[in-house]
Amino acid sequence: MHRTGTIILLFLAVLLSAGCGSGKPGSATGATDMPGEIVVQAPLAPPTAPLFKMIGEGRPEGTRLELILYKSVEEATTRIIKGEADFSVLPVNVAAKLYNKGVDISLANVSTWGILYLVSLESGVRDWPDLSGRELYVGARGSTPDVLSQYFLRQSGLKDGDVRLTYLDSPEIAQMMINGLVKNAVLPEPMATRALMNNKEARVIRNFNSDWQQYEGGSAGLPQAGMVVRNEFARTYPKAVSEFHRTYAGALDWTVANPGEAAPLVEANANIPAPVFVKSMERTRLHFVTGSGAMADVDTYLAKLLDFSPEMVGGKRPDEKFYLSD
Repeated sequence: MHRTGTIILLFLAVLLSAGCGSGKPGSATGATDMPGEIVVQAPLAPPTAPLFKMIGEGRPEGTRLELILYKSVEEATTRIIKGEADFSVLPVNVAAKLYNKGVDISLANVSTWGILYLVSLESGVRDWPDLSGRELYVGARGSTPDVLSQYFLRQSGLKDGDVRLTYLDSPEIAQMMINGLVKNAVLPEPMATRALMNNKEARVIRNFNSDWQQYEGGSAGLPQAGMVVRNEFARTYPKAVSEFHRTYAGALDWTVANPGEAAPLVEANANIPAPVFVKSMERTRLHFVTGSGAMADVDTYLAKLLDFSPEMVGGKRPDEKFYLSD
């Protein structure tokens, strides 16, 4: 495991109350209730874009924020278990699985509410049942895209084996679809937009968020990803958690409202072309909700995953202590 990118920013003059810390995650500085540094880890994915906004507007003084860009969930979970990150952007089911295994974390917020799409190059594919007898490329086996794809295939009347599932990393799937080597794929944003913009035959067939609402009710949210916080950090620095949430929520709202202005930051930090990012935001559902505020939607989502694939959530639905109180 290794860091793919480390960025230090000066975070919030309001967090200044007592100078800098030792540089360790959540390290205290004397009697202060503020840390010298906050360590956040995140993937190159939509929930990370607001963090780039925060970096771009770093203050000359304040608590430092160290942003670690990780390549795999395994890398992220190892760092969490070792206590090396204060906040971590994770798929919601992975957060629940860690909690159910006894890792001392809470779900701090949910920010991603639908970024998955079924994309096809074939004119004969118009819905899930049309995939019968065909090959479908999906991200890692057992991942959220995999389990949700299988859930929707089953809901549409298909049985195990009716569709050949092939697993590759999403960027590789997108590139293969651009080259015409993959005909049907489940892709997250911004990979879906990248494929659509670079292969004129590519079409969005199904929107996972819409399909979730179809089966779970029109107002049901699809809480795919959010942030967890180390409980020791939250207990020691409640004001820092509150200020981090306030600033992240503001940066997220700004990113959604101003994708054109956010795009250069994303391109510089995540190597996602600005036009791809701007277009992808049309299909990216980002909205900040606190962990406790998202409890009902998350519980419904995890209950469904539990019924379908218990190992996805660690064998049980997490209790109320999983959700960080406001």
